[in-house]
Amino acid sequence: KMMIRTVVQSRVRLRGHHRLLASASVIADGGASSGGHHLLTTTTTSSSNIKLTPASLSHHPTTQPSRSFWSSSSSQEDDEPAKSTVKSSTSLLPIPPLTPSNISATSLLSNSTITSLQSLPEIKSALDILYSTNNNPTTTTSIQQVHSNLQRARLILQSIPELHSSTYLISMDLYTLSGQYELALENLARYNHHSLQQQKGNKRTLLHLQFLKAKLYLLSGQFTLALSEYEDLLDTMEQRVQRQMKNQQRSEVQRGVSVIEGAATLSGVGLTKLLLHLHRDSTTTTAASANEIIEAIETSTEMLLESRRDALRSPKHAELAIDLGIAASISLTNLGIAHCTLLGNKVKSIELWKQGLDMLDTILGDAMNTAMIIPRHKFIWMESIRARLHCDIACLLLGLEHDDDDKSSAKKKQLEEDTLKHASEAAKKGLDIYDELINGAKILRGETDGSGSDDTTQNENENDDDNKKEWERILQEEVKKKQQAEDDEDKPPEVALSPLWIDYHRCESARALGLVAHCYAQAGAAVTSEGLFQSALDASSSYPFGQSLRSNNNVVVVDDGKGIAQSSPNLGLIARDVRLWYAMLCNNWEKRKG
Repeated sequence: KMMIRTVVQSRVRLRGHHRLLASASVIADGGASSGGHHLLTTTTTSSSNIKLTPASLSHHPTTQPSRSFWSSSSSQEDDEPAKSTVKSSTSLLPIPPLTPSNISATSLLSNSTITSLQSLPEIKSALDILYSTNNNPTTTTSIQQVHSNLQRARLILQSIPELHSSTYLISMDLYTLSGQYELALENLARYNHHSLQQQKGNKRTLLHLQFLKAKLYLLSGQFTLALSEYEDLLDTMEQRVQRQMKNQQRSEVQRGVSVIEGAATLSGVGLTKLLLHLHRDSTTTTAASANEIIEAIETSTEMLLESRRDALRSPKHAELAIDLGIAASISLTNLGIAHCTLLGNKVKSIELWKQGLDMLDTILGDAMNTAMIIPRHKFIWMESIRARLHCDIACLLLGLEHDDDDKSSAKKKQLEEDTLKHASEAAKKGLDIYDELINGAKILRGETDGSGSDDTTQNENENDDDNKKEWERILQEEVKKKQQAEDDEDKPPEVALSPLWIDYHRCESARALGLVAHCYAQAGAAVTSEGLFQSALDASSSYPFGQSLRSNNNVVVVDDGKGIAQSSPNLGLIARDVRLWYAMLCNNWEKRKG
């Protein structure tokens, strides 16, 4: 058993090195680190009663530059000589789409490995489920059948160690999809055992596997074990930074710790400690424990913000600046949640979340100024973060961040008109963003914002500016696509997105629908509120691999197929929240009481 050092001690050590980490990342990568998807990974547990939703990059794959959320050239190991850039046939192979998975272990596999595995029907059926590339409805029963098929495939591939071990990563993703995190951990251990020789010396792969292990512990509620893994990662990174400082010189063949990896690890330590605190006793908070948690996340945020400022000084690091900005907006989201949860400082939380929104706007502005097109998958993720931030602000203004007793009902009815107005605006913005993520941009659908607000001049100007920016972005993207088709026919295709993203955002939109419904309830429009809550309940239960709950004579019957997502605690908590908010409406409504 390793001894866990405190976050404050680790923070002091890494804080002194984060300038070095920033410059090292810019020099070595020329792009963002592929470890950015690990920043973090936290949703609150059902015992914590917290209803704020932190943003997470955990849905994105890891190491393969062509498939990863962070497009970079950082997949080489630390001690491996740099290879000359030669276009191979591998880069032209079909690229599996990004999926909204918490783990995405299969992203550790190369495109050539995935193509080889797909030659077996048993494995192709599993990949079809993971990437949702088939249109057939999939049930839990069929997923179980796929696990049997994978076991048969392992017997066939025993003579090919690399392909044989890869099947455990596929099983790991499948178990995560159905919320079976313990079995996912078991398959991760089997993969580590069978691929021990392949991983030898590959520090980058080992680091990503440890990240995955920490995240699985976190998702399964084993917070102490998750904290141990994150602390161990932090120690490893610090040792690598110290070696960098001793060498004084960095050659192109070496690569140190990137900013996003360091920030993700610090966030992992801070947020896991936050969950430990909430799980054990959410009623008492000492100043020391609160500072430990907040300072870890705060340092992570400062590292990202300062690194972004450094990256903006050079046009060749424009893509890195975008990635650092997205990561910073997520870190600001988490920092606001920590301030609200631990210190009850709502003003500070909203201030941090608005800073996160400003950062997303700045990224778009910088991209316009430098004539750089933000890749579609990154733009969609930015909008998803923006929607969560608006919903967090609305949730806080409505006083829904904690479960309160029955005495709070009268208090919640006395919301000031101005507060209710701001909460309604934030919730509506979040809902509008989700609508576009699910159904496409309104401007392409021939729709306009028909809110009918009295604040005509300002709102119309803002909408015109937003529409103009969106048109310019779309036009620039189309022009660039044509240029790429004409000038660079051999360039690998752009990152594809799994259809599961729309399903994921539809489930997430239930939170925005519930907040808008609660605003109507506060305004006395109970009938409208109930209709919106019914839509929220339907949206929260629409995930393809979810658990469907239907009531039969007050007895819950579990169906397989579409339902409440089991792969994401975030979506599960959203489904819980909208039901609690609807129950609150019914309890305060004479016609629906009880």
